[in-house]
Order: sequence, then structure tokens, then C-alpha cells
Amino acid sequence: MLIIQNGYECDYEMKLFYKLYFDMNEDIYVYSNFEYKDKVINVYTEIIYNGGTYFDDFYYDFDTENQKAQFIKKIFTASCTKSFCHAAEKIKHINLPWGVMCGIRPAKIVRELMEEGHSDSEVVEILKKIYEVSDEKIDLAYKVAKNEKILLDEIGENSVSIYIGIPFCPTRCLYCSFVSTDIRVSGKYMDPFVDKLLLEIDKTAEVIDKMGAYVENIYIGGGTPTTLEPHHLKAIFDRLKENFDFSKIKEFTLEAGRPDTITKDKLYEAKQGGVNRISINPQTMNEQTLKRVGRKHTPDMVRKCFEMARKMGFDNINMDLIAGLPEETVDMFKYSLDEVIKLDPENITVHSMCVKRAASLRFSDAELAKANDMNEMLSYTQKHMEKTGRKPYYMYRQKNISGNLENVGYAKDGCMSTYNINIMEEKQTIVACGAGASTKRVWPIPNPDGTHRIDRCENVKDVGQYITRIDEMIERKQSLFEEK
Repeated sequence: MLIIQNGYECDYEMKLFYKLYFDMNEDIYVYSNFEYKDKVINVYTEIIYNGGTYFDDFYYDFDTENQKAQFIKKIFTASCTKSFCHAAEKIKHINLPWGVMCGIRPAKIVRELMEEGHSDSEVVEILKKIYEVSDEKIDLAYKVAKNEKILLDEIGENSVSIYIGIPFCPTRCLYCSFVSTDIRVSGKYMDPFVDKLLLEIDKTAEVIDKMGAYVENIYIGGGTPTTLEPHHLKAIFDRLKENFDFSKIKEFTLEAGRPDTITKDKLYEAKQGGVNRISINPQTMNEQTLKRVGRKHTPDMVRKCFEMARKMGFDNINMDLIAGLPEETVDMFKYSLDEVIKLDPENITVHSMCVKRAASLRFSDAELAKANDMNEMLSYTQKHMEKTGRKPYYMYRQKNISGNLENVGYAKDGCMSTYNINIMEEKQTIVACGAGASTKRVWPIPNPDGTHRIDRCENVKDVGQYITRIDEMIERKQSLFEEK
């Protein structure tokens, strides 16, 4: 691949979209020229591919006067990527429902445009004319933005969220890029890890107390937290209760995740510990796919775990599915979604397949769903979620996501996860504990452009390093909150 630009630099964005159309090993020449003159943007892109020449000559009337610099940059970048995509579409005939929008938070873009004073019709025009977003995705972005705003407006003053990262899993799924380690290798670290985690929770409570803040949400993720034994979970729950005022906590989520880790005893400890929201994640209800991606459970185990959780009194359950898993067809995905809907969880989160560097799976390992198939899967999801009374409230995108599509959380009224929105929109401080956990301090006073200063510190990912260096990480977190 060779990209030559003359004018506005958007090399990053161009390479991002390049991977949606072409294999990185293909021999391709791309030339792009950018010009802004007399309030007209002109971008010319030429692609030489397999002996043929494909081009696009793009014009857009745009007056930069009285426009924010950030918005101007978005317009210019979108213009360059649009010209490239128009030329590439003539070769590969791939439909991109999000057009040339490359940000990870589409709903945030909608909300920012509204906050800048654009009317609904102006926002729609920008999304269509500049980004070329489809009507279906515009509708989705609007709904998410409005539902997000309801929960964002309810964030309590001087409130924080707590994240606790548990890095253990029974096995590692092929597509996984999260901080996790196979207990067959790391099981010996479980006891000392929990001991150090309890210490970190104690010291974190001191930090929050000095801030004059209170805890609004707790999220225990991973990894797979229910890989821990019941007594480990009880120790964590007890320590949280000792340190924080649970009368002020709105949401306490436990990622139960893998059905092969869920037991009645663990669910009992979660219920006694104050957990009011859990995740039971099948990812797919097709048994052959589960085997293919390294998950050691069956669809029947998913159903049994779900019913067990219901009998234990959990009335806010999330279930995750992944669209575009290796060798899964559109019909196979529809079957998975239909089977999950039958169980009637309050939340259903559908992720688009995404292959990252840290995952074992590579695109060459198996044929992943094509972009157009992926879009059909997600369109089916959106229609059926609305039919069953679940609203989209949480959405994000990732690098290398199939079809440049999205991950969306759908929930029944009263069951939307505040923490999920906070982690995406970065409107609330999140104080994190555990291996690989990332603390984000969000300063309350906004910058002149409306954004907020955010300072971060991260814990080490390796379990052994976390255990031996816990004092260092506690000190780092304390230092992060010392500045007034």
C-alpha cells in the first residue's frame, strides 16, 4: 500500500477505512489531493488497483466563519475519507452504514452537535451530507444520545464509580483482548491476588473519602470474576460493604460472564453482597461456534444458569452476543438472538466482531462475516429489540470492528446501566482496583470548549506483578487525586 497526500493530513483515517476495503498485502496506489478555496472544499482521490484506475472528485460548500475549530477539523477529515471511500466503493462494492464516521462514540457526536446549537434537522443534514450515515444509523444514534442524556443528567454531584478488575478466566476465548489469564496457569495466584485487592479497596476508600465523594456505582469485571471461589467473592463484597455507604449505591454489577463458572453458591454470595445487576454471556447459542472460539460451555448451560439466577432473585440480567463470529451465518446469529430473547433478560448487548492484536484469533484463521452480512445482523437486532420493549442506550465502536459497525446495549425501562454510559462518556470519575484496571479522574470544571480534563493512572496487567507492586500502584492512585 502506498498513500500519497497533498493537502490536509488525514493519513490515520484513510488507513482505517483502507482496511475495510482491502487486504493489507494487496498492491495498491492511493493519491489524494485536498484544496479549500472560496469556501469550497475539493478533494480528489485516485486509486490504482489490479491495473485499473478508480477516482473520485468531491466538492463541498463550507463556510468556516463562526465555526468551532474542532468541527472544522471533523469536516475536513470527513471530506478526505469520503473521497477515498467513494473511489474504493467502485472496486469492492461494500456498503458502510456509518458512512465515513470513524469516531468510537457516534451518539456523542450527535449530542455535541445539539449542544453547539444545531437543530434536529441540521444534525441530520450534517450526518447525511458530511458523514453519509444511513437513515437507520442516524435513528439509532439519536435514540442512544437521548437515552444517554437521561442517565447522564442523573449523575450525582461529588459521586464516583468503582471498577474492580478480576483477571482470571477458566480458559481464554480466541477473540478476547481483555486483561485475563487462564487459571490453569495462574490459579496459584488467586489467593494472594484477592489479599492485595482487599488492601487496594481499603486504600481506595481513603482516597474517595479525602475527595469528599461517595460511590454511586460498582462494577466488577474482568476477565471472569466468577472464576473466583465463593469465599473470594464474599471477602470482596464484605470489604466493599465495610468501606462504602451502600445506601447511596444505585447500581452494583457483577460480570458472571462464562456459564461454566457460575454456581448457586457464587450467585448466593453476590445476592448477599448487594449485587443488583449481573451479566450471563453466551456470545452465541450455536454449540459448534462455542467450541470453535474456545468457550467451554453449551447453550443448555446458559439457559440453566439464567434460570438459576432468576430463582436467586436477580431481576436485572444482561446477556452479551457477538455478531460476526467465525463461520457464523446471518441465520445462525438470528437464531442466537431469538433464543436469548426467549429467556427475557432485561439487558441484551450485541457486539460486532472485533479482532485486536492481543487476541489469538486473526482474520486469516477463519472467514469472518462480511460487512453486508454484519449489517443485516445488526438491523435484525435493532428491529427485534424495539419490538420487545428494549431501548438502545449505550453504543461504542472499536478499531478493526467488522464492517465499521457498532456495539449496542439495549435495555428495558429502568434497567439501563449507568456505569456503561459513564465509562463511554467520561462524565464521572472512575476509581479502579485490580490487575489492568484504569482509574480516570474527571475534573468537574469544564474546559472552554466544553470538554473536561481527564487524568489517568493504570494498574499493571500481569497478576504476579500486581501482587508484588501493589504498594506502588496504591501510591500512584493517591498521587493522582492529591492535586486540587
